[in-house]
Amino acid sequence: MSAGNDIVKMLDDLGLTTAALRCKELLDSPEFGDFSPVQLLREILTPQYIESMDNRYVTNRKFSRLINKTAKIDNLKTGNGRKYNDDKVQQVLTFRFIGNKLNVGIYGKTGAGKSYFMSALCDEACRQNYRCMLLDYSDLLDELLVLEQKDNLEKYTKKLKYYSKIKLLFIDDFAISRYSEEGIKILYHLIKTRDDLGNATVFTCQYDPSEWGKQISDDPGCYGKLDGIRRRLTTGYTILIEKV
Repeated sequence: MSAGNDIVKMLDDLGLTTAALRCKELLDSPEFGDFSPVQLLREILTPQYIESMDNRYVTNRKFSRLINKTAKIDNLKTGNGRKYNDDKVQQVLTFRFIGNKLNVGIYGKTGAGKSYFMSALCDEACRQNYRCMLLDYSDLLDELLVLEQKDNLEKYTKKLKYYSKIKLLFIDDFAISRYSEEGIKILYHLIKTRDDLGNATVFTCQYDPSEWGKQISDDPGCYGKLDGIRRRLTTGYTILIEKV
């Protein structure tokens, strides 16, 4: 067996096919001796790493339920008729808020581009290998309400835990619909559990948090839960989008 071919075989047996092919190419290359050990290792592993990350990105994006797959973070800056608080945007795009257990609220009037911002952020989170999911606010609560009202406690509890454990949850159009005390109780449990687990939530909303009391529910029995939801969700970053 030629020198180095055993390494090619080991890489192949480990399932690192792309790295094995690159290793064989380098062994047969006249430039092989020009590489330092570190450079050689990097040359062999880089194609395999890129392929693995691309595959993870595809898997993560499929799991995320992302609809607008054309939204890009390069467009999340002031210009083209929209104004952002760019300093906060740049901080959010580092994704350090996830490790710091903070949330991100994206605010703006209808048509300001909140959903686009969220889609671009979700896409980049998938690329950076975060397990995330994007859900519509009303669809999320309606689903949990149906399960809870069917008296199927096991399915309801399982689904609530499922959404609570997702590392990065995106909720679009937060507070777009009013719910009874039962719906708000479910929302409160979801947000509280995510907060207890230290999982970050990103949401879009056209209402200032000071208005949530009348927008989320008109049931007077919800005050305490609404206050708990607002206090937890607004711990983190505020992104403001304006049409200009």
